[in-house]
Order: sequence, then structure tokens, then C-alpha cells
Amino acid sequence: MASFINSPAANKDKRPLQRYVNESKRLLGVLEDRLKDRDWIMEDYSVADIATLGWVRNLIGFYGARELVEFDTLTHVPRWLEQGLARPAVQRGLTIPKRS
Repeated sequence: MASFINSPAANKDKRPLQRYVNESKRLLGVLEDRLKDRDWIMEDYSVADIATLGWVRNLIGFYGARELVEFDTLTHVPRWLEQGLARPAVQRGLTIPKRS
């Protein structure tokens, strides 16, 4: 699946894309700082993690923005994403609906 970033619409005016990139990097920075001394966004795994896992996963996966947002320079967010995606309930949820 081609990402939006490589679509013709994204190539016309770079300002919306750069605004998205800058805001995504800012939010990832906030998340990185929050996770530096904890496993989850709050004390324990919560709805905050559930909501944010989907955003981060799609940002670097579906939208293909891993390089643009410099995801690989982060330490705590990738660890958090990996441990969140490894949860059994999350794994089950990722298969609904069943993919053929």
C-alpha cells in the first residue's frame, strides 16, 4: 500500500506535510519524555496507552513516516510500542476483522 507521503497530493504544497511532521515530532518528544522513567503513559497500562499505541503504530507503519519523524532516534517510545503491541489482547485486536 502506498503511503500518503508519496502521493501526488503530498507533493504539491509541502507546508501541510511539514506541519504534520513537526507536530508529530513534538508529540513523540512529549511521549518520549513521559516514558523515560516508566513503562506506561500512566502508572499502569491504561486507555491512554491503548489510544496512543494505534497512533504511533500507524504513524510509522501505515503512513510510512518513520524516517520523517526520526522515530529511530527515540529510545523509550519504541520500547513502549513494542511492549504494548506484544500484549495478548492487542495482538488479538490487531486481527479483527480477520485479514485474508
